Amino acid sequence: MVKEVSQTELQVFELSFGAGALSGVYDKIEEGWPLQACKAALENGINLFDTSPYYGRSEYILGDALEQLKEEWPRNSYYIATKCGRYGYTTKDCDYSAARTRESVQESCKRMKTSYLDIVYCHDVEFVPFEDVVGPGGALEALFELKQQGVVKNVGCSGYPLPVLLKIAEHQHQKGQPLDAVLSYCHYTLQNTSLADFAPRFRAAGVKYVFNASPLGMALFRPAGPPDWHPAHSELRAAAHKCAVYAQEQGLSIAELASTFSFSGRDQFGLNTTVIGLEKPEEVEKAIAAWKLVKAREAGTAQVPEVETATLAKINEILAPYKNYSWKSPQDKEIA
Repeated sequence: MVKEVSQTELQVFELSFGAGALSGVYDKIEEGWPLQACKAALENGINLFDTSPYYGRSEYILGDALEQLKEEWPRNSYYIATKCGRYGYTTKDCDYSAARTRESVQESCKRMKTSYLDIVYCHDVEFVPFEDVVGPGGALEALFELKQQGVVKNVGCSGYPLPVLLKIAEHQHQKGQPLDAVLSYCHYTLQNTSLADFAPRFRAAGVKYVFNASPLGMALFRPAGPPDWHPAHSELRAAAHKCAVYAQEQGLSIAELASTFSFSGRDQFGLNTTVIGLEKPEEVEKAIAAWKLVKAREAGTAQVPEVETATLAKINEILAPYKNYSWKSPQDKEIA
């Protein structure tokens, strides 16, 4: 009999399953991968799946996979996080109205075959005016109403610019209705560690759960490099490629180096979980292995090899001109 997760607080495993990768935006998804990946994740202790209506067919694919696993892994054995507000590529594809938010939550529940959602985030809050998020008739108002009804267990915001997320968190705290969760991405990586500075400020604003996503910088730090649509400028992409080549020359993987670095954030600044994009079971196993290595090093049962220390020093040198650089969001091409 599998263990039920707590329904009164989020007791999330240190790694979470980023189901945005199931949309195929990084690689072509082979048939069977989603089911096998979800099964491997659950068997290894991962208990939160993160998705969004914006991620193509991710909610459908995730819902189908979890449905097939329900005999062994019932709904009360894991958490589902999804989002609302952003439904397409440009700012005109965002709808933060209370009515659309309620409709979106219903659609997500239907796609994932569940009567409730453990977290719903306002997605990419920087794409709309501040008042659309926090004002009367806006998305947060609807989400907190749905929380009272038990349809949504936790309310949060996600986005790229940390100052925007903090402004919303502080506003909600001042009005006596603090956010439960904040999901930041690409801000605790080899290149950008700004989330470590912002995390205490989120906590001070009453945020219970601080999550980091995209430890590889949306594929910036993987051997194959990022997809063409990646927002990093050419100089940063070139630097990341140089890091990957150098790591390979030392017999190391840039993706594994990036993963182990980001996973250490839990103890560095009280991070609740790291959401990493996973497409197939092999990626789940690699992520778990990297996490176990971090835990062993923290426990003193494993040492960091000298070659790794030296390689990271060189990587930091290569990335130094771009340290804590954050690209513009939304990008010019995303503004309509």
